[in-house]
Amino acid sequence: MRVTEELHIGKPLGAGHELALSILLTREQLSRVMDERVFKPAGITDQQFNVLRILKGGPAEGYTIGEVRRRVITRNADVPRLVDRLVKLGLVRRLQNTKDRRSCHVLLTTEGDLCQAKVSLIHGALLDEIEQMVPSPSRAQLVNLLEILRDGLRNLGSPQEGS
Repeated sequence: MRVTEELHIGKPLGAGHELALSILLTREQLSRVMDERVFKPAGITDQQFNVLRILKGGPAEGYTIGEVRRRVITRNADVPRLVDRLVKLGLVRRLQNTKDRRSCHVLLTTEGDLCQAKVSLIHGALLDEIEQMVPSPSRAQLVNLLEILRDGLRNLGSPQEGS
């Protein structure tokens, strides 16, 4: 469905406006489906799952909060609060950093490892469904175009000195 139809817009949109709205609506639909099918049934959020996956792929001693922050998808995420919630859920634990007493390492608990594995199966099945929605030759092109757009947006987000 075209953006103008979905949002009940009667006037033509500029190309940049249509592109931005298309991306935002797609992100919203993807988030809704993932929440409903993957995260809500597991009792965690997408950001919490992101942290669990980061820790699963990390070193045995875990990552510091700063290292997790550099790896999360949502750049404005409050990583210390995310970790606190995961600790309360029993999915991660904090371990004092012996090299720097001002920080700690975050590690998966056994329960966190099991949760991450269970949710990853459901998540992976959904990603397989999503992959089938875009024909193979177009997938690589779409990923490449989105990468170009992200790189351009990063440059827009950094105002030049003296401007």
